[in-house]
Order: sequence, then structure tokens, then C-alpha cells
Amino acid sequence: MTQNGTTKLFALSAVFAAMIPAMQANAAGFQVGEHSAAGLGRAFAGEAAIADDASVVARNVAGMSFLEGRTFTGAVSYIKPVVEIENNVSGALSPLSPSGKDKAVANEAIVPVFYYVAPVNDKLSYGVGGFTNYGFTTDFSKSTGVTPAADYSEVMSYNLNASLSYKLQDNLSVGFGANAVYVKAQLTNTLGFDIPTMGIKAGTLMDVKGDDWGYGWNVGILWEPVSGTRIGASYRSSVKTTLEGKAKSDIVNGTITPTDYNSKGSVDLELPSIAELSVYQQINENLAVHASYMKTGWSSFEEIVIDLDNGAKVVDKQGYNDASRWAVGATYKYSKAWTLRAGYAYDNSPVGNVDRSFRIPDTDRQWYSFGAKYKLNSQQSIDLGYAFLKADKAKIEDEFEFAGNSLAKFEGEVVSGNAHIFSIQYNQTF
Repeated sequence: MTQNGTTKLFALSAVFAAMIPAMQANAAGFQVGEHSAAGLGRAFAGEAAIADDASVVARNVAGMSFLEGRTFTGAVSYIKPVVEIENNVSGALSPLSPSGKDKAVANEAIVPVFYYVAPVNDKLSYGVGGFTNYGFTTDFSKSTGVTPAADYSEVMSYNLNASLSYKLQDNLSVGFGANAVYVKAQLTNTLGFDIPTMGIKAGTLMDVKGDDWGYGWNVGILWEPVSGTRIGASYRSSVKTTLEGKAKSDIVNGTITPTDYNSKGSVDLELPSIAELSVYQQINENLAVHASYMKTGWSSFEEIVIDLDNGAKVVDKQGYNDASRWAVGATYKYSKAWTLRAGYAYDNSPVGNVDRSFRIPDTDRQWYSFGAKYKLNSQQSIDLGYAFLKADKAKIEDEFEFAGNSLAKFEGEVVSGNAHIFSIQYNQTF
């Protein structure tokens, strides 16, 4: 094994620099959008303009000035992905590494969030929130044959956001926030069989772990030109982190000693920026429609540079492009107690067939969402949300290199990539 021979092992640790659910991150790439049950019920259409609870901290901090009094919002989302992958193995290892399929690639996840907003006076408000914007988990069985390239990946992030909003006039507000983001990740590559010709035993090819804090900012503006019409725009900066941790491996071969893989190291990572434009229109006293366009700056995810303390360094190109999301929805006030919601969204994947990997088998997807709010009393309410996500089929091409040799090529397909998301939310005004 040579240092160059480690390229693909580390290259597939793009996820080590990635961040809670490829298919579990239910927006494009490994982005997470589950910021509220209310938003989920309308497919997050109009989020930067509606400002109906304290979750505006996550989508447009300018909306804090449009809330009445102190407001607390807490929510929990349960994500159940159903992702099926098929794979065909060719190359030198094909007799040893089986072709196969896996119907449980992405794990279940629970995403908790909380927000609190309070006015300082009739113009200035402040807010705090905890939520996530990026992450994923994938776990491949040995029967797929792809574990040398992609075995287990768990990347989690959590964003703590402190914000201020200011009313420039009664119908116009601006906001600014500061963010501290914690990122933690683990990635493994596993060889499930011996390679007798190279004297290599089955075992862990690579197991990397790391974590770090990163910092960023967000801004927003919300305008209500006429009563019942709102236009909102927000921007969340990219966040740079350096994940520091350890790498280890069971593999020792040729001129390579265990220290080549068993070493402390770091990976530089930049989480993409997010821009959103939303509109909200009240049709009559019962019905409102809303829409959003979101753009995520995935083009900043250009490469992963892995530095081990023992001197090894690997650069992996990613090939991601900026991705767009469109969403439309409607809200209907059924009664004094009940409000109903529905929405549809389309997510574009930032990666095409050439750059798609088994580690992050991301594809375009559609959202079909439904939800409701129930007012317990004048100060308390409960929101419920459900979304069904349907992902497009897509091809995956990957490769396993060892000691400078291409030992296996993996040609796979995302056969199905559906997900069910359930969310419940509690709101309290004071």
C-alpha cells in the first residue's frame, strides 16, 4: 500500500467533512430542513415570510419583530427513510466481493429543535434557537459488496443561534444573528474478505472520527407592503470548521506501517451558505397561499483536504454545484381552534451521476406535506406535520483502490429513496 493508494479510502471520507441524515438529510445533499412541525406541514413554503411562531429564528430572524409578545416553540421530528441500493461489482475483487442490494441504507433519526423570542421594546426583539442544517447517516450491509468504499457514516451538526431584529417601521423589519455550530462525525470503510494475493486480512480499512465548533452569521428582512401580503428574504453564511480527531486501521501491508493509518489528523470543512426568498398572500380571512425559493451554495464544497499528523495528505475533489429548492403551500383556517396546511416542494440534488457516491447517494426529490394547528387556548397551541418524500432513481459509480491499484469498480443504482417525516410542536406565548 502506498500513500497514493490511500486516496480512494480517504476520498470516500468526504462524509468525514460532511455533516443529521445523504437520504436522512431530507433536503439536497446532506442538508436538513426539519426546523418546525408547522413548516413541515406546508413543505416549508413561505418560511421566510410567514412568521407565525418562534421558529423564525431558523428561517428569517427579521420575523421576530412580527411576533406578539414572548414566544416559545419546541418541536421534535421523526425521520423514517426507506432507501434501497443495488450494486454490481467488477474488477479484480469481483470473485471475492459480492454484488448485491441493501434495503436499509439510511437509519432512522430524531431531530429536536427549540426557539425563544421576546421583545425588548416596540421596535427591538431578541431570540435564541437550537436546530440543525446539515447531517446524515448511511449504513451499508456486507451483502452489497461496497463496504470497502462505503460502510458506515454518521455525521451530526447542531446550530445555536442568537439573534436581534429591529422594526424600521411598522411594516418593515430587519434582523441579524450569530451562530455557533458543533459538528461531529464518524466514517468507516471495511474489507469483509481476505485478499490472499496481497497478504491482506479482512478488517477495518479506515475508521475516522472528529469534531469541531464553527461560527457564522445570518441576516434577514421582512416587508408587509399591504395588509395580508408579506415578502421575506434571508441569508445564512457558510461555516468553516476543522474537524480534529483520530484515524485507525487494521491493515498493514508492504512498506506501509500502522502509523500511516493510525494517527491524529484533521479535515477542513465548509458548510454551505443558504439564501431564501419567500412570499405570503392572504386570499381571504380563512385562506392564505405561500411560496419559497431556496438556494444552497454547495459549490463551496469543492474539495476535502485530509491532513494526518504523520505527514500523509490527501485531496479529494467533490464536484458539487449550487442547488435550488422550490416550494408552494396553502393554509386554511377551518375553525377558531383548527388550522389546516398542505404543501409541495421539489429539491434539486447538487451532485450528478459522475460525482455521486455510495457514501452520499443523493438524488432529486419531491415533497408532499400535510399538517394542522390546534389552539389549546389563547396562549398555547400544538402543531402536527407529516411529509412523504419521493426520490428519483439515479446511477452511482464508485471505485476501490489499494496500493495504487484499482481492485474493484462499483456500479450501482438508487432503486428507491423514499422517506416519511412526522413532527409535533408546542407553542407558548407569555
